[in-house]
Amino acid sequence: MATTKANTVVLNDVTMTAGAGDVTTDGPDLDDGYGGIAYVKLTNGGAGPTIAAQVQIEVSADDANWYEFGGALVGSVTSSAIRSWTVDIPIGILHIRTVTGSNTGQNVTVRVDVAEVTAVS
Repeated sequence: MATTKANTVVLNDVTMTAGAGDVTTDGPDLDDGYGGIAYVKLTNGGAGPTIAAQVQIEVSADDANWYEFGGALVGSVTSSAIRSWTVDIPIGILHIRTVTGSNTGQNVTVRVDVAEVTAVS
């Protein structure tokens, strides 16, 4: 069986400013697909943050009521550290978004991609 996939860059190496409020970013609608994978990466600068950055994936059936999908993905406080994760997104998920932030002391860079299976033949 062959599959067709589509990748959406949700956050392309975005700087999360130290001490700023959390930022919510919508991902692609998954209502026409067969699930997929979210790729998440947090990269510290030359000095690590005092409190590590976090990414919380949230999902929704109606794009209005949002639910946490697993626990927060928590970065490191070590200088120049990179933490990364892959998160399986099941076929029943219709909408996805991320909430990022919580870092203090230093900026942290975040990248999030969502790869969706769009066809099976």
